[in-house]
Amino acid sequence: MPHTYFKPSAEHMRAALAQAQIALDAGNLPVGAVIVHHDQVIASGMNAIDYPPDDTHHAELRAIQSIAPFLAAHKGECTIYTTLEPCMMCLGAIINVGISSVVIAAADSYVGALNLLDGGDYYRMKSGKLQVERGFMADESQALLNEYVRRTGGRAHLASGAALQVAGTSSDTPGGRT
Repeated sequence: MPHTYFKPSAEHMRAALAQAQIALDAGNLPVGAVIVHHDQVIASGMNAIDYPPDDTHHAELRAIQSIAPFLAAHKGECTIYTTLEPCMMCLGAIINVGISSVVIAAADSYVGALNLLDGGDYYRMKSGKLQVERGFMADESQALLNEYVRRTGGRAHLASGAALQVAGTSSDTPGGRT
């Protein structure tokens, strides 16, 4: 069945950005995610990998896990909005629970996993059903990422050039999302 085009919602991305702001205020990498079903936000998650330290507390996973039974009953009916390109762990979860669309604000060329979708038969088959919208409200997300790098000096690969100069770091310093 062919996909119908969907128009991303600024309201839903603002909800994800609000989750990212909460994460930043708590000292975490500012990533937020919301899951939408029939134009209603039904779950949200924020990154909590720094405080308390847990490398699996990514925004996307937290949103997915909070409504896992619902997602199992509604495969192909939900969209996830995330403020940063999902990593391999989160993208695998998004595909496996049957989320049909992903709306991404900022790209992550170091940890982001969208380029891995063609890497194996299973994910190639599953991801062929996945709609992806990249760069939606990226500037708003990038501002939060820049502030995180300015405050912490960590994960400099996520900052724009100006933020790197303020933080006194180099763009050659990768530092992972995890």
